Amino acid sequence: MARDTNPDGVGPRSLPLAWFCLLTLLVLLGVMTGLEIRSLLDFARMDVGIYYDAALALRTGGDLYGAYAQAPLTYIYPPFFAILFMPLTHLPLEQAAVIWLLANLLLLLGCLWLGGRLLIDRFDGRLDAATLPVVCLLSVLCFLPRIDAEFDQGQVDFLVLFGVLGGLALIRRHPILAGVILGVIANVKYQTVIFVPYFLLRGWISSAAGFLAGAVGAALSGALVIGWAANLDCLRRGFSGLGTLVGLPEAEGTQPFIFPIQWSESVSLTSTFARWTDAATEGETMTFVLVGLAALLCFAIGWALHAGRGIALFRGRWGARSRTSAEDAPLVILEWLGLMVAALAFSPQTKMRHLGLLLFLAMAAVFLLVVPKPRVSRWPLLVALVVTLIAMTLPPQFDEDWRALRKSLRAQGLPIWSLLGLYFTVLWTGLGWVASNRRQDASGAG
Repeated sequence: MARDTNPDGVGPRSLPLAWFCLLTLLVLLGVMTGLEIRSLLDFARMDVGIYYDAALALRTGGDLYGAYAQAPLTYIYPPFFAILFMPLTHLPLEQAAVIWLLANLLLLLGCLWLGGRLLIDRFDGRLDAATLPVVCLLSVLCFLPRIDAEFDQGQVDFLVLFGVLGGLALIRRHPILAGVILGVIANVKYQTVIFVPYFLLRGWISSAAGFLAGAVGAALSGALVIGWAANLDCLRRGFSGLGTLVGLPEAEGTQPFIFPIQWSESVSLTSTFARWTDAATEGETMTFVLVGLAALLCFAIGWALHAGRGIALFRGRWGARSRTSAEDAPLVILEWLGLMVAALAFSPQTKMRHLGLLLFLAMAAVFLLVVPKPRVSRWPLLVALVVTLIAMTLPPQFDEDWRALRKSLRAQGLPIWSLLGLYFTVLWTGLGWVASNRRQDASGAG
């Protein structure tokens, strides 16, 4: 994208491309949504059925963590989202699924707009009018299978992503509110808990306090609907079910049905290492050793990439300055992307459909790819993006042998390995932008 001379970012060359991309995006998503509505009206189970059963159980005095129509699968999270879903249980499942699909579509559009604006505003200021529509369209095309899976199964990853992006948008001027939003979202899915040590490491104590307030407030708010005792019981059993993944004893009562860490459908590094150690007849201790070594290796790579660009990872980046500085704004985006990738890479369970949460990573890759920057090479990013798309979609499932090959590759964590490679390439390229901006500022000052 070229920088437009018009201060409003609107020019005669950029407007046709902007409208083309915007209309193409809307038509594409509209067709996907229409086809999905037809499908859901015929059959609406999958994950949205689990949410529906859980919410219906709460409304009718049943067991939140009972298996119901999709035995043995159950709702596994705190009761917060199931309570939010309760009004839809006054409708048949199929109609409720369609309404949630339309909500998911709006959440996706919100993520695209908010994510694109954050990238443009915090990396390089205002570009031409086509930049945002181009980034949104190409990102959707890159992540189309993951978006389709999100719509088809009625997942909540776009809700989580919208909360993460909302926190990112607010972190500079409203750090407490940003933390509150992430804390509330942790009651939908646990991934945002990873922001707590990050806030503490950066000295953003107010955001960490906001997270705690939001998480506890959302967790206890269910008492207003289902009663204090019932809400505490759901919280106790829900957290106990999560603890069984790492060997903690179960609480009394029905537990959420959670697959073991070794589950073949999970592509996370944690599950991959657990399968490796099982095959080698090693114990759980070796699994956690491999997880720790992989996390240290990822941290070392990130540190080395910062050093290679001459940018400090820690020095001078403590407290409010690292949060409010315009110079550090793109660094914060890169760090949040790293946290999102880490939350999925090292989760006890990550299915392919959960990778929709990394739509923002695809947007960052596309943005850095289509917007040139002096002395910042873009070909490594193109290679990493292509490799990631291949790893996440291929091989095709032509027959039983091809399906077995795909299952085997995913059992080795191929999608996550490729996404880690994409993230580190985005990090290297983004750090190049920061270094280039610093050189420009230095030459301008001179």
